[in-house]
Amino acid sequence: MSGFLGSGKSTLLSHLIEYEKQQGRRIGILMNELGEVSIDSSFVPENTPVQEMLNGCICCSIQGELSSKLYQLLENYELDAIYIEATGAAHPMDVLDGCTHLSIIAGVKVKAIITVVDAKLWHNRSEMKPRLNKLIEEQAKYADVVVLNKIDTVVEDDFEQTSVSIREFNPGGLLLPVTNAAIDPLLVLSTKHNQSIFTEHTESHVDRHLHLRTFTQQLFRPLDRIVFEKWLKTLPGRVFRGKGFVQLNEAPGVFMFQYAYGEPMFTRCSLNKSYQPVIVLIGDELDHERIREQLLELQYIVH
Repeated sequence: MSGFLGSGKSTLLSHLIEYEKQQGRRIGILMNELGEVSIDSSFVPENTPVQEMLNGCICCSIQGELSSKLYQLLENYELDAIYIEATGAAHPMDVLDGCTHLSIIAGVKVKAIITVVDAKLWHNRSEMKPRLNKLIEEQAKYADVVVLNKIDTVVEDDFEQTSVSIREFNPGGLLLPVTNAAIDPLLVLSTKHNQSIFTEHTESHVDRHLHLRTFTQQLFRPLDRIVFEKWLKTLPGRVFRGKGFVQLNEAPGVFMFQYAYGEPMFTRCSLNKSYQPVIVLIGDELDHERIREQLLELQYIVH
């Protein structure tokens, strides 16, 4: 499963996991995140086998680990399916390469490459750096299924242009326009992978080519939500994705924090699990020291 940062991959994955569980199927999850800590794996239900690859991208710094993690899932569990959620900076063809390693090829059949596309981001992608623009286009181009997500964020004319544009890049894939990644799982699970897909692609190393950087900071005090949201709009550099676990002054407990394209969201976490408050930001031209200092100051603001 591919798609740029904040497109809605984890939301889609949670829908698919729920459906698979309802069907009584045994599934495993392989999850890759750019940050030093795992946030997205909190979506995964207990008793679901999970392998995590942190602090790197499948297609570059930890590519060799992908085959090893898949091998561990295959060896240790009897599974009907394995879902791979790649980081937003990964190219789907590089993920596919890892799934066809000689050590696991006999036990793996690639069902489909699913790419989640943020409708508004796609429509405005020309405003991004050329390398990022190219990655977003190729994530859609090499997919068997394109989930065109967040269509409620664009007007009708822009939606039509976006759909036509994606079709130009990927005329043969299944295109599913949705909101909140609410697809019909049967449409995805009945798709067959196109093995003849053209496999040459633009190299997209996270650091050398895309210039994406990850910032991670542990938190030790609750935040004022309003002040925190205002601060997010003034962040130095461009933040494509934010996530983490935070405590808020206004309510007890821990909240999952999600941030994409200027929109923050807070969801109360389960009381049955322990969460370490932490913030992860992914973007370019991030001033780490300045962000760290500002986050420290925010933790001492009480309204």
